[in-house]
Parts: sequence; C-alpha cells; structure tokens
Amino acid sequence: MIARYGEGENRVQVVEEARRWEEVGLISPAQAAAVRERYRPELVRVNLFIRILLALFTAVGVVALVALPAVVLHVEEAGITALLLLFAPLCAWVADRGLIHGRRLYRCGAEEVLLILAVVFLAMAVGIPTHDWGRNAERLGWLAAHGIVLVGAALLAVRYGYALAALAAVVALAALPFHLADVQHWHTPGLARVVLFLLLGAVGIWAHQRLGCRERLPRGYLWCLETVRLTTLAGLFLDVNLYAHRLLWQNWLGWRSGAANVPGFDPWFDLCCAVLTALLPAAILALGIVRRDRALLWFAVFSGTASLLTLAYFVHLGYLAEEVTAAGLVLAGLAFGVLRWLRAGADRRRGAFTAEPLLEPRLYGLDFESLAAMQPLAPATETPQVGGFRPGGGSFGGGGVSGGY
Repeated sequence: MIARYGEGENRVQVVEEARRWEEVGLISPAQAAAVRERYRPELVRVNLFIRILLALFTAVGVVALVALPAVVLHVEEAGITALLLLFAPLCAWVADRGLIHGRRLYRCGAEEVLLILAVVFLAMAVGIPTHDWGRNAERLGWLAAHGIVLVGAALLAVRYGYALAALAAVVALAALPFHLADVQHWHTPGLARVVLFLLLGAVGIWAHQRLGCRERLPRGYLWCLETVRLTTLAGLFLDVNLYAHRLLWQNWLGWRSGAANVPGFDPWFDLCCAVLTALLPAAILALGIVRRDRALLWFAVFSGTASLLTLAYFVHLGYLAEEVTAAGLVLAGLAFGVLRWLRAGADRRRGAFTAEPLLEPRLYGLDFESLAAMQPLAPATETPQVGGFRPGGGSFGGGGVSGGY
C-alpha cells in the first residue's frame, strides 16, 4: 500500500467508527460531527456505484484509444505490440502520478482500471508476437505473459492495497502449475496438482501468519491478506473435493488423472482426498474458534455445507435430499445442544464462551484507536461548586432610603 496514504486510511477508519458509534447512541451527533471535522480524510473517495461507473468508462476509453489507431491504420501484430508497449507504461504513469499522487484519487475505480490495464497490456505485448514464431515459442511466450500477470498483480496488491489484485495474483498462481505442465507436455496432471496444493498451502500459511499482527497493518494490506487467505483455503478445498470426485476431469474435460493407470494407487489417493474434504472444514472451524476469527468461521460453515452436500459421492446412505435433511437436523440439534450446555454453566458461560451476545452486530468494528479519538471530544463533566460560609447577612441602602437584612 502507498505509505503516503496510510494516515489517510486511518482517518477514514476513525470517521467510519464514529458513524457507527453515533448510530448506536454511544456519542451525540455533535461529537460525531466534531470527529468528522477533525479527522477529515485527505483522500478523494466515492461510493461503490460511482466507482464501478468510473471503472467501466475508463476501461472502455482506454481500450478504444488502443483499438482506434489499430483499426484505422490497419496495423499488424507488430504494430499492436508497439501500441501495447506504449500504452502499458502510459496507463501506469497516469494512474500513479496523475490521479493518485496528483489528484488524490484513491479507490475511485479509474486508477484501479488503469493499473490493471497496464499489467494486461504488458502481458499481451509479450504473448502476441510469439504467434508466428512456432508452437513451442508461442507456449513459452504466453507462459511469460502468465508470469507478468502474476508478478504485476502481486505488486499492485502490495503497493496499492487492492484486494482484487490480490485475488488475481492467487488465481494466476493457482493456474501456473497447469500452464507449466502444458508447456512441458506433461499429460499426466498429478505432479501439477501436487505443486498446486503445495503452493496454495504455503501462500495460505504465510497470509495467516501475517494476519497475526493485524493491529500494525494498514487496512488495504489487511484486506489483501484476508483475500489471499480465503482464496487459498477455497482453492485447497476445491482441489481435494473435485479430485476425489473426479467428475470434473472425467465428464467435463474428458480425461482422468495419471494416477488412475497405476495399480493400487488411485483408490488410496481418492480416499486421502475424501478424508481431506471432511477434515479441512473441521480444522478451519477449530482454528476460527481458537483465534476468534469470523472470516475463518464463515469459511468453515460454507465449506462444511459443501462437504455435506457432496457426502453422497463417498457414502451412499440414501437419496441426496434425505441426506441433506438428516445432516441439517443433526447440525441444528448440535447447535441447540451446545447453546443449552453454555447456558447451564456458571453465569451462563463455559470458560471463555458464553451463550449471551457480547456486543451488538454494529459494534463489532469498534477499536481502541477510535475510542482514543473520541476521548478529547467528550464534554467535560460539570461538578457543582460547594458553597462555603459567607459572612454578613444583609445590605443597607445609602441615605437611609432603603435597607434589608
């Protein structure tokens, strides 16, 4: 993320927290207005709808600027490559210097699309010229373009804190073993799948370790790490789940795994994938409970639901509708049982877990930084002054006209 806008992101977060505190009645509207005035963000931000519109118009405009001279001048592949090589650094320069540093436009859609198009143009400029150089050269050229997309998306995520760039980097990393297997003519994807599993596992562990010190991370970088962690977990789960079923590879792609030709290996490999399909949601659920991480808890819920829906491919207990209904009843009973067990404990809790809601949903985002920002704006408590002994009991008017005691 840009270091220059680290303070601006903190200001935006404080203003958002003040709005939440005002909604639940913890601070008065006057205090919230004072917070907005004191912590006014230095960034130019827009809402999501305007951001999407700016992104679309920017993408259409830039693509038209590239396609117009190519169509009018009837340029060949070399000319298109030259145009892409010209527009790639131009888009990056306009986004970084003209919009972000010059106009203070950050997360407004236009600068994001310009940076993404810069990476895409550079990758296309490397891959397109190899079309006439032979099949092997074309494979290597597009593999190099794949690497450019991977490195470019990772740089955008690190420097600017774009979560979509982090998602694109993980997807490009996941597709890299299969692209490499295609270039090297590895017709058995078993090794590629092992490499995919190891890559996603290593990246997911790295992102999870980095999220352990989330208090010191900028919000944009935090979003990127969270996107990387959830994407790698989803990739691991889909990998073992789909490989265990082998429906995708047999029915959609028309080929089977190379391990199927090895006697005695394919059933054991399928069994390992089936076990991992069942254990991954349980392990993530346990990790989410230990770390008090809501993102991991939600992922465990969705992946566990997917595991239950695909249970019929491993254990045939009946029709799918009956199995899903039975699994839902079991989960509902388990949830009510755990809730009753918590309520039966001392003070309606068991250890660190309680049956009562700790905070309102709108208060989940409150942090100590926002609380510290509110403290100087809180009105001072007025204490009544204690009156002491005052001598005298009356006054007398001048000239004997009036008097009183």
